[in-house]
Amino acid sequence: MKKTIFQQFMFATSIILMFLLATTSCNEPSPIGAGVIDTDRPDVLSTDTLTLLTSSVKDDSIRTYNGLNLLLTYLCGVLEDPIFGKSTSEINAQLRVAGSAPDSVTFFDNISSLGTELDSVVFVLEYDQDQFFGNDITQQDISIHLLDESMDNLVTYYSTDNFLAGDPLVSGTINPSQFDSLTVIGDDTIRLPLMRLVLNKTDAQAHPLFSNILFKDASSFIYYKDDDALLDVLKGVKISVDNTTPVNDLMMAFKMSNSSVSGMFLHYHTPTDTSFYRFRFTSNAAQMASFEHDYAGSPVEPFIDGVNDEIDGEEYIFIQGMQGLNGKIRIPYTSGLQNPIVNQAQLTLTIGTIPNDVTFYRDNPLEQLFLSKKNSDGELIIIADLSTAIEVGSISGVFGGNLVERTENNIVISTYTMNITEHLQDVITGVETSDELFISTTAKAQSANRSIIFGSGHSTYAPKLNVTYTINQ
Repeated sequence: MKKTIFQQFMFATSIILMFLLATTSCNEPSPIGAGVIDTDRPDVLSTDTLTLLTSSVKDDSIRTYNGLNLLLTYLCGVLEDPIFGKSTSEINAQLRVAGSAPDSVTFFDNISSLGTELDSVVFVLEYDQDQFFGNDITQQDISIHLLDESMDNLVTYYSTDNFLAGDPLVSGTINPSQFDSLTVIGDDTIRLPLMRLVLNKTDAQAHPLFSNILFKDASSFIYYKDDDALLDVLKGVKISVDNTTPVNDLMMAFKMSNSSVSGMFLHYHTPTDTSFYRFRFTSNAAQMASFEHDYAGSPVEPFIDGVNDEIDGEEYIFIQGMQGLNGKIRIPYTSGLQNPIVNQAQLTLTIGTIPNDVTFYRDNPLEQLFLSKKNSDGELIIIADLSTAIEVGSISGVFGGNLVERTENNIVISTYTMNITEHLQDVITGVETSDELFISTTAKAQSANRSIIFGSGHSTYAPKLNVTYTINQ
């Protein structure tokens, strides 16, 4: 169940969703029907006592590359979450030619006569600081490997896909809280938060990729003007963090094709000049993230439903970005509503606390949740209420799902409220044959955040489904 309609739809709408989150996430949701129901009418009834059963489930995979809809950020690192266990992300990406090739007379023809020399090779990756998650003062041992197998920019890739790679081309220890800068031609200095890994002159000139191919002689010219030729000799790169380091605790995020600086720079000098050429992660380049999650021995492990140990009604629901956990909620009994017409149904979930959680993780939950269901093929697709919200262009205003804080008895309570009016009506009338809903987050491939929600087994803050309805006479 790898390539789901739900994943394809949400990938295509992730940019819209993130824009809406940025502009509406501070507002209280007002789902369809709010403000138009006269609860004083004798035929208008309400209830918040429907049985809800909750649990947590693993996600099969999520889409992390499609040539029509590139991610805005790519996660890379190893995160040691005190509750959710260990999460790992690697980036696999093609490099492409960019701009005009160096002048063949002054550059390539002089290589063999030592008139042109390679000075260094520098990999630059621009940070996306807003998507960092974890301890950003932790040093990271990061490596760039050359791929041993090709990527295809016409193929869709998922988070369970990965690519074989050889020994590291270049590696180093970085402190991502100490950002570097890059000087470019024209004496302008670009001061962007970025990472630089340098292959020095001796190592660069000795490496066969450069000495025998990209920086050999006049025959090298083809690799600077033709993508197909370049991809024959440089299939791509893998960017990864050493996951054997005792404490990593950081998921970094990088801008790839949407960066003005990310790429592989060949710094060189000719008899008359010093310059560089950049191979880029262009919008035509395949670029994807591969995720792994290890829950063994973690506090969350006993709460994860397996094939033969499904448990409903647990005290907590665990929801995670990347390829992490989804929540599941069941509404098994609706017959007591006596043939209703549902005017409004709002599902409210409350942020929970769990022993031994770390303040940083607890204080940075997911900002937006959404709901999906399984279709007849077992594929996840968004529910009708969320689909309607996307169509009218107001996720928070129509569907809700954004994180909202309120004070109750001098205690700050954080909740997510989601409209499921259409969906619940379909469950009641039998249009929906399953009573299951799945809880996840928007732009899941681009977020390492997570939320712990009080489940239906919690005595005080269990999920509530508030339903207002009239009897269908």
